[in-house]
Amino acid sequence: MHRAIRRIGIGAALLAALVGAAGTGAQAAAVNPYTPQGLCGLGYTVVDQDPIRDAGTGELLGTVYLLHNPLVQYGCTVTIKSAYVGVLTRTQVYLDPESTSAGVDDGNRRYAAGPVYGYVGSGCAIWGGLMVDASGAIHWHDRANPAIGGAVTCF
Repeated sequence: MHRAIRRIGIGAALLAALVGAAGTGAQAAAVNPYTPQGLCGLGYTVVDQDPIRDAGTGELLGTVYLLHNPLVQYGCTVTIKSAYVGVLTRTQVYLDPESTSAGVDDGNRRYAAGPVYGYVGSGCAIWGGLMVDASGAIHWHDRANPAIGGAVTCF
């Protein structure tokens, strides 16, 4: 019995040492606790998404999501951060349905920008977002059309 308790104690001590050693190296990346559906709400499903990458390194900074609720015919957009999670950095998302006015959420955010809602009906919408890195450089989502500032999706 004493031997079993001693082995458990040694195993726990080794595990604690391994965990402690892992914590002394590079800090683990923070995990974003938010999801697109969690921010937009019940009934919304992802219709499209587009990554935001650092133009120089290709690092994934975040993802812009377009969601749709067919019951109410509303769209919802959010930008979920993958980099700088928990750190205040400028993060933006917008939705511009053809039948109603545009909505924008833009500011220093820790985890996400949005949700932004708009009635899309059976029409089209321009949507997108951006993130700013630690040096102040602006990074647009991959399919951002410079002429309109976003991507177009029709419902």
